[in-house]
Amino acid sequence: MNRIPFSLPAASAFLALSAAAAPAPVPEHIAFKTQKVIVFKDGYSLVIKKGVGETDAMGEIHTLEVPDAAVLGSFWATTSQAGALLGMRAGWREGESVEEIEEAALDNLAILRANEGARCELETSHGRKLAGVIREVLVRETVAASAAGTPGAHGAPRWTHGGAAFPRPPAGAGQVQPLSTTTTSVSGSHFVLRTGDGDLLLPVAAVRSLSIVDMKTKTTRKVTYKTRSKRLTFRFAGRGERHEITMMYFRPGVRWIPTYRVDLPPGDTKVAELSLQAEILNEAEDLIEVPVDIVVGVPNFRFKTTPSPLALESVMRNTLAQAEPMLMGQMRNDFSNASYASRAGEFRRAAAAAGAPGAGELELPGELSAGGAQDLFVYSLPNLRLRKGDRAAVSIFEAEVPYRDVYTWDLHLKRDDIATAPSGAGVDSPLRISTNKVWHQIELTNATEMPWTTGAVMIMQGQQPLAQELLTYTSPRDFCRVPVTVSVETRGSFSEKEAARQLKALHWDGRHYAKIDNQASFHLCNNKPSPIDVEISVTLGGRVTGASHEGGVSLLPFDPADWNNYRGSPAVNNRSVVRWKVALGPGETFEPTVDYMFYARH
Repeated sequence: MNRIPFSLPAASAFLALSAAAAPAPVPEHIAFKTQKVIVFKDGYSLVIKKGVGETDAMGEIHTLEVPDAAVLGSFWATTSQAGALLGMRAGWREGESVEEIEEAALDNLAILRANEGARCELETSHGRKLAGVIREVLVRETVAASAAGTPGAHGAPRWTHGGAAFPRPPAGAGQVQPLSTTTTSVSGSHFVLRTGDGDLLLPVAAVRSLSIVDMKTKTTRKVTYKTRSKRLTFRFAGRGERHEITMMYFRPGVRWIPTYRVDLPPGDTKVAELSLQAEILNEAEDLIEVPVDIVVGVPNFRFKTTPSPLALESVMRNTLAQAEPMLMGQMRNDFSNASYASRAGEFRRAAAAAGAPGAGELELPGELSAGGAQDLFVYSLPNLRLRKGDRAAVSIFEAEVPYRDVYTWDLHLKRDDIATAPSGAGVDSPLRISTNKVWHQIELTNATEMPWTTGAVMIMQGQQPLAQELLTYTSPRDFCRVPVTVSVETRGSFSEKEAARQLKALHWDGRHYAKIDNQASFHLCNNKPSPIDVEISVTLGGRVTGASHEGGVSLLPFDPADWNNYRGSPAVNNRSVVRWKVALGPGETFEPTVDYMFYARH
């Protein structure tokens, strides 16, 4: 037989080459990194994550990072290689981990166990002094099981046993739920002391004093945790293949709230400073150095309250609704772009004057950009560090925008039905004016290239706060109005007189109606030291037949809001709206009149 010499250096080189050639072990579970979060104003967000892994012998890649909330139909996973991903599987996996907890040795038994094998000198309760080595402590181990842990902050599990809290077991990434905790305790009454004359059995309770060099005063207790955790499996056709997986899902728990600040300049300058910041609330999951997009507009997700089966949850977990019920409840629609009150000043016009003076020069903070996508508009923010439960305020933009002061007087004349007037009131029931206040408003023109979303606005002039109101959605080149305050230096008054009456002027649906002609007079005076632009709007039940000073008249269908206890037919009366726009100099007055008629049932 030929023998080949095999030297030690050659063997070492061979072993090193074999180790280098051996494939690296495939991790049992891969981790995902959040790439982007797209946040909407209604408390929902789209989360995009990526992870890289290698398929195992079954052609599968596993992860423990299964979201605790995902909307039905929005949970997707893709790879760069078309057709490589065959499917996903989600399920629960039970596990067990053992931990040794160090604690103080509080009695003789614990001290003797901690110092087994050590030389000692002791004195018994009878005064007998002995020296030797602690050979063995005779103990009996017992196992006690406790129920699952109780939830801690933000729903995180906490394990308890015997009134003491234990740390979370090292179960890796992902959502882990406790099933039970098992702890091992010991009991005993005797120990063996090896002396020069032989082994001596002594009761633990008989030890009065104990002397040991470098005595150990700590003991350990073994705790076994049984847990279950979610696991998501991605199945591929091949084994040992490396894949980059993109996972996305739509979930509740993150929302942004727009807040504006308008700084009005002193004097006659009509260019205001408009600032927008996003207040972000995160009750979903940790976002560490993650780019965040915030969206103007709310997408249509029909099944956003229905959880995806892949999330392994029976109900959608919206922790933001629990943490901030006011913001997710009655205030949900306050900042919606789709709805806002139509009172004076809260409207937008289809097209404001293009190229208005002082068209805004938009100043975006560094690394901040904005872009549009279909009917939604996106502000892209820099990377954020926002853990679950955190709040943040991020500056979006600052711009100079043109504005003007407008004074509005909106009157709604409500009339009591003659047929149901209280006794003694007669046929000439007085009108009830629902409001008689002249409001000072500012009209802001959006001279930027991006829309303004609906949000709370603080109006300032220097360090003086003027008002806090609602700035409504305004597209580029449109304008919006924001009420500031009631003008005490601009007062209006109203009076009415009957001009004619014709009984049984109309017979309708078996009833007789009287035709009543009225004239309403209005008086508005500018007591300010500067000229103002005024817009007057009068709404009443009936048909306007004439309006002085070129008032614009709109005839509308009957509206019960114009009447108190109306008992007639809606077919016989209209609603009328009259509008004037006028400029008033200091001390000037405006006194328009309106002639109108209405039918009153006998």
